[in-house]
Amino acid sequence: MKAILYTSTSCPNCPAFRKLLREVAGELGLVEGRDFVEKLIDGENVKPGKRMNLEGMDIYIADSIVNITETPAAIGGQDFTIEALQYQIASTPALVVDGELAFIKDVPSRGELVEKLKA
Repeated sequence: MKAILYTSTSCPNCPAFRKLLREVAGELGLVEGRDFVEKLIDGENVKPGKRMNLEGMDIYIADSIVNITETPAAIGGQDFTIEALQYQIASTPALVVDGELAFIKDVPSRGELVEKLKA
């Protein structure tokens, strides 16, 4: 299972989804960088290799999945708009699971997220 959480640095719902995904992933034994990753859609101006405070969560910014050396982490330093649009994502937060859009715009309940990630 591979999941991609698309977020934005200015999204009001992204912090809650970011936190929920990491909590649920931990409960399910999913590994950040292997089983799931967060990508900043508007991350082209975010410098990789540093930590950044995103709405109360200290996030390491990596330039690719293979360069995630600390967690929690997000991929930045590039624009993911075109990639997100391939999944028909026009707003954040959005979660893609195994290549299929699972949630968009609103934060799912814990139960909904667990069910989707277990499927």
